[in-house]
Amino acid sequence: MFDIDVLWDQFLKVFRVIVAFFMAPLILLSGASASVMKLYGEGAITATRQEYVFDNDRLLLGAYNNGLSGDYSVLPGLAKEAGLDFLVSWVNEEFMDYCEAAGIGVIAKGYNAHPSFMSFTEETKALWMGLTNETYNEHPALWGDDFVDEPFTEHFADMGEAINHYHSLNTGRMPYINLLPIHVEHDSLVPLWMRIFLFETTYVDSKFDAYRQHIGAYIKSIDTDYISVDIYPYNVKDTNGDWLDNLDMLAEACRDTGRDLWVITQAAGNAVEHIDGSNKRYPDQKCHQLQQGYASMAFGAKAIIYACLQDGWWDPASRMLTAGGGKTDTYYAVQAANADFAPFSEKYGEYKWLGAYPVNALKVTGIRYPCFSNGLPKNEQLAISSKDGLVVGCFDEKEGGGKAYIVANMYELLDQKAASCTIAFPEGKKVTVYGGGEIKAYENGGNVQLALGPGDGRFITVD
Repeated sequence: MFDIDVLWDQFLKVFRVIVAFFMAPLILLSGASASVMKLYGEGAITATRQEYVFDNDRLLLGAYNNGLSGDYSVLPGLAKEAGLDFLVSWVNEEFMDYCEAAGIGVIAKGYNAHPSFMSFTEETKALWMGLTNETYNEHPALWGDDFVDEPFTEHFADMGEAINHYHSLNTGRMPYINLLPIHVEHDSLVPLWMRIFLFETTYVDSKFDAYRQHIGAYIKSIDTDYISVDIYPYNVKDTNGDWLDNLDMLAEACRDTGRDLWVITQAAGNAVEHIDGSNKRYPDQKCHQLQQGYASMAFGAKAIIYACLQDGWWDPASRMLTAGGGKTDTYYAVQAANADFAPFSEKYGEYKWLGAYPVNALKVTGIRYPCFSNGLPKNEQLAISSKDGLVVGCFDEKEGGGKAYIVANMYELLDQKAASCTIAFPEGKKVTVYGGGEIKAYENGGNVQLALGPGDGRFITVD
């Protein structure tokens, strides 16, 4: 039986590819842009890089834990066993001690001031502005303090002042803000002629334009050396079509203002109909966590935060741990994915993100339009041959002339399709391929073939 919504989405993807092909000359001549920085980046702050008490120069793996309940003494040990580095959680002093003993860092809720959700009131601002070196609570496990979750643009100016004050204390901790994913908070500023002549392209998508304004306001108001977002892509019937475009917009802004990208990913679901119809499937297979991780890294993500560990939202049985501390299928999926990421987590931190692009865009899930807006030059793309739906992230070595790439299988996971590709590397180059539970080295470049299971990916370095 055919699902009319899925068929309609497929039709729109094909239609947009055709539109993009015929609109290409007009787009080039008009100078139309879908870039956050070109449209709304004037006056953006180049981020001040902070020195933290934790190692911020590698891939970090964390989990979100909304609160403490039951025997929370076991949570840090179970988090460590899952391959996690840190938690974002409500805390008390006892829990902080448990985290220290387990070697787990904490971005703490309610440890130095009360965090906000979708607001930042004058009272909340006063609490953060009132912190001094004498009143600031430190703990060996403390990585940072949770400031605000999913604020609106109107709060950014006050948040920026509070962030500057927090940094002035020089505690080595991170003030943590997490942004909403794509949403409509602003009227579109796209000119009428563009809406008419560039219809059904990313250039005139009013929802995307509203989000670009949101990001533009953030990078002009708030001096954090990261931008964090939560995106939960796996609907019951399909995958969120805004997913990769959302990452693309944020990654571009991070790259161009000297920030890292942090991504909260889906590690929970709801089996019953959600109040707004957006019910989420259980992401309880390794492929779910691999695909989210590799997709995030294809856009340069430096931290992946699984939501949720034990306490959180949606069905309790879908989270990583039950209320009694039992391991769920989601826990084992996260643990298995982290085991694949761990061998290259430090190496990955040696590279800076240049851009990303889709291969065979019609077959790629999680996108609405056939190209991204990050402006990756063609000469940075891989010489890749494939018939499958992939996303490729491209990187430069921070110190040296090396290159690195993420190649991710981006087929819809409901279809459980494998992908393959052949990549031609220059002769004489050493190519190292990480992933799939192994590390393969090719000492003299040439053709390298990849076989990727559903949701799988690879991290590749070229020296």
